[in-house]
Amino acid sequence: MKNTCIMIASLLFGMSLNAQMGVVEVEITDVVAEWGGSVNIGLYEKKGFPKMGQAIVSENVPVRDIKATHKFENIPVGKYAIAVFQDVNGDDKLNRTIYGQPTEPYAFSNNVFGRFGPPKFAEVSFSVESDANSKLVIHLKEYSFKNRGE
Repeated sequence: MKNTCIMIASLLFGMSLNAQMGVVEVEITDVVAEWGGSVNIGLYEKKGFPKMGQAIVSENVPVRDIKATHKFENIPVGKYAIAVFQDVNGDDKLNRTIYGQPTEPYAFSNNVFGRFGPPKFAEVSFSVESDANSKLVIHLKEYSFKNRGE
């Protein structure tokens, strides 16, 4: 009887864990199609944001158009952020100037950009809810000295 109760409790606990998943659909706009490459989309928890290689899951989507889309499925309920960049030269990293400014298009969830460096997790985070789709539209930003009037 005790083993049966433990088995039923384990089954119910496992079922509740499985139900605590959501989906994150991401649409990236303003991709520079003529530059080619791929769009790297990383889904981050607070701890690793926005360090390369620290995403809990990431995907490289080949550039075919001015938009790229990806769906992250079975994401546990919680707070997350997205960091994305167009990897124009295929080196799997966001290239920067000697001053640290990105030379490839990049963006973050909620379309928030940091003033001197990446934005804070709290500014770009969003919630993933159980059995729900989180739909995000993120606009790539191209850093250039022209944008600063230089």
